Formats: sequence, structure tokens, C-alpha cells
Amino acid sequence: MSRRREEPPHLLEVGVRWPPETFVGWKLEGLAAEGMRVTLASNRVIDPEARLEGVELFPIPARQPTRAGVTLYAFRASLALLVRSPRRLVKLVRAVRRLSTARTKGRYGGAIGHLALCLPLARLRPDVVHFEWHRAAVDHLPLFDVWGCPVTTSCRGSDISVYPHVPGWDDYATRLPEVLSRVGAVHCVSESLMREAAAFGLDPAKAWVVRPGVDPEVFKPARQEGRDAAEEGEDVLRVITVGWLRWEKGSEYALEAIRRLVDRGVPVQLEMIGSVPAERQRVLHTVADLGLEDRVHLHGHGSSAEVSRRLRASDVLLHASVTEGIPAAITEAMACAVPVVATACGGVAEVITDGVEGFLVPPREPDQLVEPLLRLWKDPGLRKRMGQAGRDRVLPELTIEQEHRAFLAMYRQVTAA
Repeated sequence: MSRRREEPPHLLEVGVRWPPETFVGWKLEGLAAEGMRVTLASNRVIDPEARLEGVELFPIPARQPTRAGVTLYAFRASLALLVRSPRRLVKLVRAVRRLSTARTKGRYGGAIGHLALCLPLARLRPDVVHFEWHRAAVDHLPLFDVWGCPVTTSCRGSDISVYPHVPGWDDYATRLPEVLSRVGAVHCVSESLMREAAAFGLDPAKAWVVRPGVDPEVFKPARQEGRDAAEEGEDVLRVITVGWLRWEKGSEYALEAIRRLVDRGVPVQLEMIGSVPAERQRVLHTVADLGLEDRVHLHGHGSSAEVSRRLRASDVLLHASVTEGIPAAITEAMACAVPVVATACGGVAEVITDGVEGFLVPPREPDQLVEPLLRLWKDPGLRKRMGQAGRDRVLPELTIEQEHRAFLAMYRQVTAA
């Protein structure tokens, strides 16, 4: 029996910062716990002292600020690879030249810059490489032949539903079908994204639908006796949103719905968890424009423990996105037995059944968000039933252990093939 059938493969993650996003960190630690050797290669090392259990960091030098610096670095790295593996260097140089375009000049600083981006990784010899985002896979296309092992990617949302349609991303849209045709497997967080990716050339036979898992021990319901005694007499609808403040998340639509609730006399409070520094001012302006300064509280990024605590103190999760894969915030709320009011975009309807775990409404229609929120405010029993239905849905279908096992199976299959 071959080594790959006896042992889990060596996984190399590329295009991820260090420390990674929470859901990526959980995934990698979970795979390491299953016995995989896991290496994360990153040129965005935010905290070099950060640690993930069982995960090795392979730091890549940051991009040189000047063309002369890039050229010198590429020359030195090329010499190092020439000594170790001249064939790999030849393959890499040929692949970079083939992919050089006008876009390459703007994005990487030309072919030399693209070569410098790929050279540090060319000497690694993993069993399987994974990109959490197609953008990173497009950037590293020259390495696909150099590594000589299966490459896999993830379809998580905007890489399929947004960026290929954005002006100025023509090179990405052109290269995306090549990535999807050359990889050994594609992880899709939802069936809806799998269908969208098929329009760019994804063979459904290579797709693995693995929905985001949640740790039910971290995200769990509030204690059975309910709110603290000091809160029991308060007739306030506590609403929470969790997610980046990017336009895709529909923050303005959520805020407009809150304004309509206030206009109808509902004592509502909205907690917003998540941040993008460049977008925060836009959201703050909307809050002020709608006169919601005393109703809306922005908390920025929160740890998993902080998000879980705030979810348990809430009556409903409001998720007003205009495009999605399957947002982790929804499954986290379900695990906390918190009902969900969300827009039926992307794969949201694959985890929320309208009227069971929450309510689904069309995107970009804040008026449609108001009635479900009113129903949940007026009917605590409905909140409890929907919250329990969400928890009951998560436990058999959407746990993080199931997600890890599915990824391990995917990696084992592509390496065995």
C-alpha cells in the first residue's frame, strides 16, 4: 500500500494571511488533529507570534517596494531554485512568460514581479495545495505544473458571484476558467455557488459541496432559564448583524429596516459585529442619516467567544446580504438557537427553511424585512421554536467535525487519483 493511502496527505495552504480568518484557522487545526501535516504559506504575516495547533507557518518575504528590489530578489531566488531543482525553475519561467499580460504588469509589476511572487513556493513539495479563494489561485497559476501535485480551491462567494463581473478584473475573469479546469477538486460552500461556477467551466463531477460547519460547543444556546432577571422586564427587540461591512452584506438595507421598526414604535436595538476600516465611515454616515445613533452600536471585529456571547443575548439575527455563499453568521446563530431573518440569496435557502428556522425575504427590499422582525418581537414563543429548530438543524448536518471529515475525504481522493 502506498504512503498516501496509509497516511493523510501533506496540505499546503496558499494565499491566506497569518493568523488566518477564524473559519480557515478552525479548518486547518481540525485537519491537523485528523493527522494531516498542514503548512500555511503567507506573505501577509500580521502576527508572527500567533499559533495554530498542528499548523506550520511558511513565511514568504513581502513584496519589494521598488522594481530594482523585485528584480534583485527574483534573481537571488532563481539562483537558489536553480541549485535545488533546475527543472522547476525552467517550468516556472515558462509558465510566467505564458501568462504575462498587460494586467500582469499592473498587478505584479510585470513578469519579473510575477516570478518573484511564485519563486518562494516553487521549492515546496506538498501532496496537495489548497487555495481558499480563486483570486489567489489565479495569481499562482504558474506553479500548478511546478508543484506536480493536485491543486484544489474553494468557491466561497464573491470570487464567483462578484469579481468576474467587475470592470478592471478582466484578467481574473479570463483566467478563472483555466483554474477551474486544471484543479483536481473544487470545494463549494453551497449548491448555488456550484451552479454559478459551472458557468465558468467547473465540471460538476469535480465539485464538493461542503457547507460551513460550526462548533456547537462554542456557539450554543443561552442557559435554559432565559435572560437575567434584570432583563426580563425589558420589552426590547434585540437584533444583531454579524459580518464584514462590505456592500455585499447589505448593511444599508438592514439599517433601513431598523428605521422602519422605530417609525412603527418598536423599541429596537441593533448590534453590528464586524468591520472593514474603509467601509466603516459609510455605515456610520447611514446610521446618522437615518437618525439611528441611539439605536445602533458598531462593535468592530469580534472573537468567536465574543460573537457567541452577543448572539446569545440577542432575539434575532438580521442578515440582509445581496450576494452570498452560505454565511457562517447564519449557522452560528442557528447553533445558538437564535432565529434568523435573512435575504434569500446564494445558498442561504439551503440552510434556512422559510418559516422554520427563520424567515427569508427577497434581497434589496428593506420593507420585506420589517414584518418578520415584528412577528418575532410580538411572539416570544415563535422566537423560541424557531431558535430550537435552528439548533436541531445544525447538530446533525452543520458541525465543524463534519466539515473537517469532508475536507479530509476530498484531499485523500485527489491525492489517491
